[in-house]
Amino acid sequence: MKEIELLEMLNKFYIYANEGLYIDRIIKDATYTMTYSNYVKDYDCNYAIDINSNANFDEIEKEMQKVNRIPCYIVTPLSNIYKARNAIFDKNKYDEVSNEVWQIYEDFENVDKINSKCTLDVELEKTNDMKKLSEITYKSFCTGDELDPYGDFDSGYLKLYENYDNKFETIYTREFYFIKVNNEIVGCTVSVFNDEIFGIYGIAIMKEYRGKGIGTEAIKQQLKICKQKNKKVAFLQTEDGFYPADLYRKIGFKDVCNVYYYVKKELEEK
Repeated sequence: MKEIELLEMLNKFYIYANEGLYIDRIIKDATYTMTYSNYVKDYDCNYAIDINSNANFDEIEKEMQKVNRIPCYIVTPLSNIYKARNAIFDKNKYDEVSNEVWQIYEDFENVDKINSKCTLDVELEKTNDMKKLSEITYKSFCTGDELDPYGDFDSGYLKLYENYDNKFETIYTREFYFIKVNNEIVGCTVSVFNDEIFGIYGIAIMKEYRGKGIGTEAIKQQLKICKQKNKKVAFLQTEDGFYPADLYRKIGFKDVCNVYYYVKKELEEK
């Protein structure tokens, strides 16, 4: 598959696979795509993507202000402003709030050879207990640890999971899992997939259980599920420069691209 075709496929998956959980509305314009969430206020759920050089940023900001949200501008290599992003999003006017790497795994013939170095009995248990899933997710991500890419977690994510409605799940299927060791919940993860792509989202291990290979084993088991479902590509996104990105590379994930998130300083300060 050509790189541009892969990027287009991943980009479409990224936007629409989140509808019904992370985002509640998608607005499509000729010069951008905008999304927002009813519950979560941070930039992961309220953003403009597919931005081109003719996009009206004032228009985007006014639309977001109507729903009391600050827009984040997500710039992928598909955008014709990608190479000019540093000039457009001048550091005096915008904060780069995330440098995210998109990674894929395709080596399913060797998935059984992934060495997690985990001596514990790790199990993925499918669940519909959204309240418990919310609690585990929040506790796992909101650690305040500088080594964590998501040290400060928007409390709206608790409502987001608790109010999940699967009525949007027509093109994409979503499965929620507890990660368990000796029948004790130590983390959680979400799988989202369509006919081609298997997305791994929200993988979180509680801080006191890290460093034991549990996360690697959980990813390995998800990749096995992906293989059983005959999907061509496993896909995830994570903050570059932090330990999860390097962990996924060791497992066998390959970087596809870096994606940049920008928020206007004057809007952040309000």
